[in-house]
Amino acid sequence: MRPDAEEKPSAAPAPRLLKPADLPDNFTRSLYKIAPYRGCAHGCRYCDGRAERYYVEGDFERDVEVRRSIPERLERDLATVREAGMIGFGSGVTDPYQPLEKAELLTGRCAELLAAAPRALPAMVMTKSSLVRRDLPAWSRVNESSGFLLMVSLTSLDEELREAMEPGASSFAERLAALRAFKEAGCAVGVLAMPLLPGLSDGEDSIRALYAACAEIGVDFVMPGGLTLRPGRQKDFYLAKLGAFRPELVEPTVALFREDRPSGSPLRQAAAALFERLAPIRRDFGLPYLLPHAAFARFLPAHDALRLLYRDMIELYAERGTDTARLRASAERYDAWLVGLRRAFRRKRSLPADWLEERFDEASRSGELESLLDNPRLAAFTRGVLLEEARLDYGSLTLVEAPRAAARRGEPTEPLERA
Repeated sequence: MRPDAEEKPSAAPAPRLLKPADLPDNFTRSLYKIAPYRGCAHGCRYCDGRAERYYVEGDFERDVEVRRSIPERLERDLATVREAGMIGFGSGVTDPYQPLEKAELLTGRCAELLAAAPRALPAMVMTKSSLVRRDLPAWSRVNESSGFLLMVSLTSLDEELREAMEPGASSFAERLAALRAFKEAGCAVGVLAMPLLPGLSDGEDSIRALYAACAEIGVDFVMPGGLTLRPGRQKDFYLAKLGAFRPELVEPTVALFREDRPSGSPLRQAAAALFERLAPIRRDFGLPYLLPHAAFARFLPAHDALRLLYRDMIELYAERGTDTARLRASAERYDAWLVGLRRAFRRKRSLPADWLEERFDEASRSGELESLLDNPRLAAFTRGVLLEEARLDYGSLTLVEAPRAAARRGEPTEPLERA
């Protein structure tokens, strides 16, 4: 880190840190996002945070911006926050537990603040560092009060590959140990098996070994994905490093990405081939690729959990070849309605902090939500979720009653219906 890469002090009051989005993010499940750093010293050779579109100044892995005001701003905002929602730590251009965190303690201080906050908010950490274990006591307290999710990036078990492609990150064994520690502490944990690198970690044997290690720990989900190379400095950097490590793979990799799509996606047939290799492995291990409904419903407000569930269902049913047009239309109407409620709530500061929850509960009980969805089958499904505390099993796509609801009646837990 260079001195000029530090966060610059300002005489003006720092802006709000906890600025909620209109809707929780599908990928991270977060309504709020915090990035204590910008840039990342893990130095992953494939990271698309290097791409021009992200405007990270200087050398991506050396000139890391340190935002030392983050804990102070979080403490200030926690005293006045009005909306329940998950706080996400980490992004595509930084890791909250990169090497600088060992000395800076920014993420660790945030964890302590959240653990002691008068209004409990759930949190999510996305990392490829075992340093997260240092803060397990604090994150465990957050989990007990409101919920915690750990997502670890892990794409192989080959240490030689890790040293070449992720030189500053923790070993794969250390990351697996971190996942195990958090799982044993009662936290939700998931693996981001992305990007699976062409010719390096995207073979069937490598992927199967990774899934086996994840299954042995009992992770809640594994989300696989392929490599993207955006034209420009990200692609050029990766190809140069690949040439130094496995020169014979440069030409076939260039061929895979010869279309130079702005998204960085490879040829469609390459993406399809990876999916075909993944399909039987995913079936064999039965690990969902999305954080399960039962996990996020536990710590998100019902209106946001329902929004994420609808979006997950669109993906899950589409993957099975089901026409999701009607479901998608209902989900879009619901999103627009929820955004409208949120904006009304934010305009009127006189409304009580629990107004959104009460307004949603009223809509679900009065028939307003059912009318909004305009989909009798989905409405019946939603009643099971909201009134009977049922949860969608992402493997079987069966709606299963929550154990505590069945326990109240002294009945066994069992499937209710197909969604």
